[in-house]
Amino acid sequence: MSPESSTAIGALRERVMALVVGFSEALPPYGEVPTALVEGDFAHGVRANAELFFDYLETGRLPDANDLADVVELALERIREGVPLQTVLERYRIGASFFWDELSATASPEELAAIRDAGPALMRYVAAVTTQVAVACVEQTGDPLWEQRDRRRAVAAALLAGNPLDVLAEPAVPKIADAFLVVVFQVDRTVDPVRAGALRSRFDRLPGGYTLLDGSGWTTLVPDADVAVTATQRVLADVLVDDPPEGLWVGAAVASSHNEIPAAAADARTVSTLCRRIGRAGILTLPDDIMLEFALATGPQAHPYLARHLRPLADQAMLAETLQAFFDCDFNQVATARRLDVHRNTVNYRFARIAALTGLDPLRPRDAMVLYAAQLGSPNVIE
Repeated sequence: MSPESSTAIGALRERVMALVVGFSEALPPYGEVPTALVEGDFAHGVRANAELFFDYLETGRLPDANDLADVVELALERIREGVPLQTVLERYRIGASFFWDELSATASPEELAAIRDAGPALMRYVAAVTTQVAVACVEQTGDPLWEQRDRRRAVAAALLAGNPLDVLAEPAVPKIADAFLVVVFQVDRTVDPVRAGALRSRFDRLPGGYTLLDGSGWTTLVPDADVAVTATQRVLADVLVDDPPEGLWVGAAVASSHNEIPAAAADARTVSTLCRRIGRAGILTLPDDIMLEFALATGPQAHPYLARHLRPLADQAMLAETLQAFFDCDFNQVATARRLDVHRNTVNYRFARIAALTGLDPLRPRDAMVLYAAQLGSPNVIE
């Protein structure tokens, strides 16, 4: 390599390393996994590949399996998390094209000549890396843990999509619970990836549970809906230690059967998104916990949840009449007493009974609005 070429290659190496900082913004890691949890690994992998490639340019020695072990392991980790092999391999081609175009656009004549000369070497490097990743992936397919991970991911995907569980035909599949708490975790770049990763790992190992990653976070199906809320809160407390991190929002909804899971997942995602908007980070939240916001955001979708609040009043005609009068009197307590021809204290007593039965106090503005929305959405429950 001539001194001029060596100088140009050195300058290109420095520019590539500078480009790595903003690379994930130009090319987000993967749609199948949350960017916030893999961005660090992604940047590390890009930097390691760049170093290996420029070492190859300078020495003429193509990296072998030992040299590539680190970047191959990073690729395998993404595949274990559900990113297709084809997608992982395609990122090498896309990444190489990105850096080629960025460098060529602003290169000096000497650098441009070096870039063109490096073209064949770049093709050989990409081929070497992708071959090693593909071979390592094939070698992993016989690993029982790999197969178990794939099977659990397939079950989660089928349940969340409402598809038939064909995987149940396999004898190695344990019994799947009938009911689940569907928990949707959303994360953004402000989250601590170590703590969020530890949380995801705990839920991924939950006995009888199933987890599926996506671009915004992950969804976990926690079995045995009757105790799942307590179990989920316990895991959150163990990992977060009463210090909810920024950038993590947790929405949940109950699915009493497999058929209800897709709808529950949609409700849980809505709740998680609402938690993000109102700044309720790191706290397990069900629709009932933010019923007013949920009702305003979803309309008819909230009616089943709202109706549950009114059912305790179905055989309480006097309480139902008092609540309706309160609504008709524009939430005015004194006017309600006059309309019903009772003392104001009697109205207060009835409101206390309503609060005890429904968990919602008509004298609290937020609770009153939830009760009002419930009456509007499910008028037949207490008529």
